[in-house]
Amino acid sequence: MTKLIEINQANFTAAFHKQGQLAWMKLNDIMLNQVIQNPLENRLSQIYVREHQKNNIVAYPLLSEEAEVTFSETGVSYRGEVGPFSFNVKMQFHPQGWFYDVQVDGKAEFDLIYLQDLGLAEQAAVRTNEAYMSQYIDYHVTEDETGFTIQARQNQPQNNQFPAIQMGASTKIIGYATDGFDIYGTNYKLTNQLAALTEADLPNRVYQYEFAQITLQTEKFQSNGATTFYGYVTENQPVASGAKHENIMKLKAPQAETDYRTVNKITRQKKIEKPITGEPVSEDWLQAKFPDRIQEEKQDDAILSFFTPNYAHVVTREKEAQLERPHGSILLDKVNLLNPETTLSATTYMYGAFLSQLVAGNTNMNKWNSHARNPLNVLQTSGVRIYLEQDSKLRLLGVPSVWETGTNYSTWYYQLADDLITVQTTLTTASKEACVTVKSEQGRAYKLILTNQVTMGTNEYDTTVKKAIENNVVTYYPAEDSPILATYPALRFRVDGSYETVTDESYFAEEFVGTAGLDVFVFEAANHATFHVQAKFTEEFAEIQPDLEVAIKEIRANYDELTAQFHLNHPSMAAEKLNLTVYWYAHQMLVHYASPHGLEQYSGAAWGTRDVSQGPFEFFLATGNKAVLRKLILTIYSHQYRDTGDWPQWFMFDKYTTIQQEESHGDVIVWPLKIIGDYLEMTGDTGILEEEIPFVDRTSKNFTNETSTLMEHIELTVKTIESRFMKGTALSNYGDGDWDDTLQPANAQLKKNMVSSWTVALTYQAFKRLAEYLPTGDKFATLATRVQTDFEQYMIGKTDVIPGFLYLEEGKAPVWMIHPEDKDTNIKYRLIPLTRSVIAELVSKEQAQRNFDIIDTHLLHPDGVRLMSEPAHYAGGVSTHFKRAEQAANFGREVGLQYVHAHIRYIESLAKIGDTNAWHMLEVINPINIKEVVPNATLRQSNTYFSSSDAAFLDRYQAQNEFSRVKEGSIPVKGGWRIYSSGPGIYLHQLISSVLGIRQTEDAFMFDPILPAELDGLECHIEIDNYPLDITFELSDDAGILVDGEKQPLENEANPYRTGAIILPKKNLTSKCSQITIKFQKNNRL
Repeated sequence: MTKLIEINQANFTAAFHKQGQLAWMKLNDIMLNQVIQNPLENRLSQIYVREHQKNNIVAYPLLSEEAEVTFSETGVSYRGEVGPFSFNVKMQFHPQGWFYDVQVDGKAEFDLIYLQDLGLAEQAAVRTNEAYMSQYIDYHVTEDETGFTIQARQNQPQNNQFPAIQMGASTKIIGYATDGFDIYGTNYKLTNQLAALTEADLPNRVYQYEFAQITLQTEKFQSNGATTFYGYVTENQPVASGAKHENIMKLKAPQAETDYRTVNKITRQKKIEKPITGEPVSEDWLQAKFPDRIQEEKQDDAILSFFTPNYAHVVTREKEAQLERPHGSILLDKVNLLNPETTLSATTYMYGAFLSQLVAGNTNMNKWNSHARNPLNVLQTSGVRIYLEQDSKLRLLGVPSVWETGTNYSTWYYQLADDLITVQTTLTTASKEACVTVKSEQGRAYKLILTNQVTMGTNEYDTTVKKAIENNVVTYYPAEDSPILATYPALRFRVDGSYETVTDESYFAEEFVGTAGLDVFVFEAANHATFHVQAKFTEEFAEIQPDLEVAIKEIRANYDELTAQFHLNHPSMAAEKLNLTVYWYAHQMLVHYASPHGLEQYSGAAWGTRDVSQGPFEFFLATGNKAVLRKLILTIYSHQYRDTGDWPQWFMFDKYTTIQQEESHGDVIVWPLKIIGDYLEMTGDTGILEEEIPFVDRTSKNFTNETSTLMEHIELTVKTIESRFMKGTALSNYGDGDWDDTLQPANAQLKKNMVSSWTVALTYQAFKRLAEYLPTGDKFATLATRVQTDFEQYMIGKTDVIPGFLYLEEGKAPVWMIHPEDKDTNIKYRLIPLTRSVIAELVSKEQAQRNFDIIDTHLLHPDGVRLMSEPAHYAGGVSTHFKRAEQAANFGREVGLQYVHAHIRYIESLAKIGDTNAWHMLEVINPINIKEVVPNATLRQSNTYFSSSDAAFLDRYQAQNEFSRVKEGSIPVKGGWRIYSSGPGIYLHQLISSVLGIRQTEDAFMFDPILPAELDGLECHIEIDNYPLDITFELSDDAGILVDGEKQPLENEANPYRTGAIILPKKNLTSKCSQITIKFQKNNRL
């Protein structure tokens, strides 16, 4: 980014582009606005004058490039005319904020609207995820005779401080909003019009969501009027917001007119008109283009979305217009399962982001272009964008009529009045190429302008972009300040295509050069255009793959192989829905495994030690991929710390080895133990225990030169776990937390003395499994017994309700936390110890039944189970017991309590006791036509895993006061963040291994279906361990098994709660496809 004009007042700095566009504001290290803006983008910080006509409201932006801009040492001024008005806006600064003096004159009735986006956190934190930081900004509104004043506090500490801001005006403020969704509206993606500006009044509500933006509305003025808007920043506000700050206007210093110097106006080479939105299409149009549609989703008889027989997902603009979370797709090329760190990935969005966040390997570092930072497409320079040019006017391609996506391609169909323009982005199978093609169905010639915001690193503007252009081919190299250079010095991205010239922002205006990081590719008029970008890690680029349709077919076939040729058949629609789910969730498991990031959580790149031990590991366990499981174990154990025996919370699994989070939660160390037992049970491969692998040195964060056997790693792990037992017990210390990240202890005393009952149950499960399959099993059997004994004594010795936590301070009586007797947190029940204690077979039949009685009564809701019976108490974001659970101002994700991962574990526990409701619970969290199962579910993208089901409360206070509505189903529930989760992998594991009950050991298959009666006759094809199996599930009074029509001897696996799985020795089968009939019992429940 070119040099900015910085205005400083003590520790406060505001930075502007030369023509007056605000780039950013900071107080010390705190970034006050949300996005570092370039001058080609729509401004998130803006002032509008609104003319109130008789039957209409017309809004005009004042802070625009049309204004005459002048700078002084302490401020900037904007002067000009819009509509019937003349205006003068002066922005002045002081050490704790800013003032906007606004004067408007005109022969009309008007009011003023001021929008200000908020970051209110360290710049690195804001730029890592704007939506996440928005969730932790608490809004507090006061109203008095001067109208409304808004306070906003950052509830997550920033360098041990809690920055806050107050916004108001010198005249009466009669309207406000706190989130951009209330201003722009979801239809903005189609209209590019701010919905609230045409309404008489702002919503006047606190909406704690993911687009932090305070908006203020003045009273109406007649003919002329003036006000001063202000932002007053407090560097550290440790307490919750309360009474407003008074006398802020006294901070404003007078300024002489002569202090200002004028800058030249922008001279546009090309005028940008309103974006192109595809026209609505009829059902006849859809029938002609997509004659075979499955799982149609309709609203008022109109088709919103569907799938094709090849499992592509297709969406209409009518659905996109209604969604807060825009339709998007993370495309992958063919993943090398044993070496996933070179995967090519790109993100596309339906609203016209044709190729963003293109990465070769590491999704943070090895990044060619930028990602979308706003869900409503307000910022329109990210990634690859395409304009149509006509008569020196440019129109951006926005939301299409219809959007189609597969796992390695996306297609946009723009139906115009007299043509159909199709844009397709495709990732090739193995040549590391992303190809964008544009074509006209009518053969009309269009002049296209393609822009790309290059990063060659994590964020736009952070890294120098080094490139060479030869014969119109652009090659991008890692620059000296790029993190890529030292780690992947040979990494290159090469661009070629049918464009005529390559230029920069000067195509739009000379003044824009260097401001946005854009490369601009100019295509002469044609009816077909191509744009290719190819990556390489070695000295040579791979041979290109010219046939994109072949690439799509190859990738599609690869998913059949990945999913072990899994396929269900049944007269009901349930089988069809799950076949689609298996395909898409397998893809999203691969994203988690090979290209870790999501649509909302666009940063990632690492493996969470706990996470990769669940989602990917369990998927490959269910589909029998022994080679990948073995490699996963060795990779995970090679990242163990030599001195502590523990693991980082997360680590980079590629060459960026030293990047990792050293501190980890108390349960993280248990997961590597658990996967050893699971692997040995399935494979019998004890030879893995003698494999030599390194550790990680905790100081240098590099691999050690010396190696140790896997068994020695395991022994060190157990030694570390034992060292963390609470004194006199075999109960692990809570440490920095457990699986529920929101419940990290708020202070050192809690951290020292708490025990997680869930972690204890998981530890028991791991020890018990290792006792069966390790050569030194006796030691683990003894440890498992000790854990069980102390669990029974401390957790359920005097109660039949397993507490969420135990507070075990030395010399004092044990205290149950999150329990009916807990009068401190006032939370009675916690889900995950109730389910994990059953999964682990830690509790008796009687206690297991009590656990499910509690879940049914207190934790089960129409959209799934919740983590606790009540939300953690919220008091302005100040923590007492827990960190994020008491800090998040937004009632979503884990804080909203329906975290889908935990619901899947509930399904696992239901299957363990033989409860056929497990099948229904799979449907409850399936995004495909979810309203058929959860009537109060809102619309959401149908082919993506959603990580939470969020009750649509406006803020934490409404959630606390009206939480019973969730159980009643009287409040809508929204889909949370998408794709990036261990959830897709564990969902498929539970579907295949627990609900269908298809598992294997070294020498046998297990069949343990937990199916409702209506699925009598369900057929499943799967190929595992080189055995193709055609399985039919038949309802019966008595369990049994037939192979190719012959009845087999009945042998059952042990299960403490019911009759266990049917065991079929592999020696009874041939390598040919075996026809297996499983007779499953009507009543085989605890």
